Amino acid sequence: MESKSPLPQHLSRDISQLGLALRDCARQLRYAARNVPGPIRSDRPLAPRPSSATPLKPPSYLSLESVAHLADDLIETAESFAGHAVPTLQDHWKSPVPLQPLTAYLELSRGSAKTRRKFSMAYYAAAKRMIMQSGATDVLIFEHRICATLEHMGAASSAPHTASATTTRSALCLAGAQLALSLIEMQPIRSTRFETLPDANAPWWLVTEPNAYVFLMLSLTSLAKDTCPSGIPTDPDAAVRFFSDVVGAREAAFRQALKGPEPLHALRDELEYVITHLC
Repeated sequence: MESKSPLPQHLSRDISQLGLALRDCARQLRYAARNVPGPIRSDRPLAPRPSSATPLKPPSYLSLESVAHLADDLIETAESFAGHAVPTLQDHWKSPVPLQPLTAYLELSRGSAKTRRKFSMAYYAAAKRMIMQSGATDVLIFEHRICATLEHMGAASSAPHTASATTTRSALCLAGAQLALSLIEMQPIRSTRFETLPDANAPWWLVTEPNAYVFLMLSLTSLAKDTCPSGIPTDPDAAVRFFSDVVGAREAAFRQALKGPEPLHALRDELEYVITHLC
């Protein structure tokens, strides 16, 4: 059997989104059909026919059950299409995910939408891998919300004075705080499911506030790669575990910074405190 050549990545993403949209439409149709009692039929009266004409068949009814079955068929068709025509796009989290330095992501924010997807895919994969390895059985993350974060930050990071300003540690910590707060506000992680009580690998903060915990930790990891690259583990999974411990150890201080009256500057100060001790 001849192997199928993979589609270009940007086409694969678009087709994947189309498949999701088709399935969502089919599910809406199915839910509507199964929650509205009674048959579906036309209320328009039939026109009278001459007596010599061929007798009419009894009026046919389109049952709600048949509509539900139709929706099920649409979902099955869409899933079959996605499985055969589109290369797997959501499995890249199953391998170690090396995050880039914060300055690399700030550069991406000034690029095109296609360029920003490199950021969103890396953060999506790193977040999903971390949560799944912490014992979750399922997680739903909206990658487009991660990409939208850089869109919102792009204008600010492209200001003429920013390029030189981000060379200082304080400015980098401020940019890291902005990134973390923007991701937390966008809420890309929609749901996580743990079938068993969390242990040391899944702290309660991850379970109760996954966006705050995960994106604060990932932003801190990227920040550290700029400010003290020699002081962190080189293995991607080891680096994530290391900064999970760092965030866990400073959980009370980070929570206070996030919930204070000026979270941006409070979080910047806390990030700078951590970075100073790491370096």
